[in-house]
Amino acid sequence: MQAIAETARVTERSKARSKKNEELVGHLHGFVKYLMHAHGGDFAKAVGELELSLTQVRALSVLAYDTEQASLGYLAEHVGVSLPAVSRSVENLVQRGLVTRAEDAADRRMKQVRITPAAVELVERLAELRLAGIDGFVQGLSARERASLTTAMALLAEREEIASRCPGARKPRPSHRKDSS
Repeated sequence: MQAIAETARVTERSKARSKKNEELVGHLHGFVKYLMHAHGGDFAKAVGELELSLTQVRALSVLAYDTEQASLGYLAEHVGVSLPAVSRSVENLVQRGLVTRAEDAADRRMKQVRITPAAVELVERLAELRLAGIDGFVQGLSARERASLTTAMALLAEREEIASRCPGARKPRPSHRKDSS
């Protein structure tokens, strides 16, 4: 039900998109799609071999990059799925030794999820596969294309939400304990 509501919101935003932005949005979409398909095969293959769902990959990424420990509610909100869906995904990750789940010391009704060192290594390996794919794309650019893209990306990388996700820009991750489980 939540996915249907989100799809409706996305459709409304798409309709509201101005003609002025339409070309840029289309170009960015094509670029991201190209990177994901033409240069993301090793990443997709690794995720498939690991038998991880998109929800599980997102949950591990949130725990690896945003916070070491979080409630199920925090994960559901930041992964964009329902609480029951994230709970099922976390249960599978617990069974695989990629996360631990424990009662919150302050509120025993809440469950806290923490990433394991093995999962941090796995997320880093997946990130390296993504970077290798992007590097493959960059290697195929002409000097002029590379210079133009470098200028554009440097400007975008000044935005905190992008800068914080660039390799080497990681900051300490706070724990989120106050969200509902």
